[in-house]
Amino acid sequence: MISITREHVIAAAHRLFDYCGRCERLHGHNYRIRVTLTARAMNSLGMVVDFADVKKVLFGALDEAWDHRTLLFSEDPLCGHLQSVLDDDSLRPVPFNPTAENMASHLGTVLFPEAMARAGMEGVAVVAVTVYETDTSWATWSAE
Repeated sequence: MISITREHVIAAAHRLFDYCGRCERLHGHNYRIRVTLTARAMNSLGMVVDFADVKKVLFGALDEAWDHRTLLFSEDPLCGHLQSVLDDDSLRPVPFNPTAENMASHLGTVLFPEAMARAGMEGVAVVAVTVYETDTSWATWSAE
């Protein structure tokens, strides 16, 4: 097995539903996302996958889904209130409380694999996703 890793940064707002603390308030982060992909063999050019394709396919899907958006748990009452007043697509309801842990898990099991399947990236698997909420706080999902 051989692996590659690439990073990307998005800006997004969120709040934690049913949480007692500062993060219950709507706030934002410049999230740094690190994805590691692996393959049993390299392609004819000696690559797991072209880094440019990682940017285009995986981070393109990420940008479309979450960059410069407000991520709220779909069961959060604030989500319904904001949907009724916003007339754009800046609000992104998600099926989980938007913690760094849940975001990393969703990227590793849903968003990135689906983007790779649509692009025909066969023989390559997502093995780890790290979501840095700040420079000192992050969560990592691993396929292991």
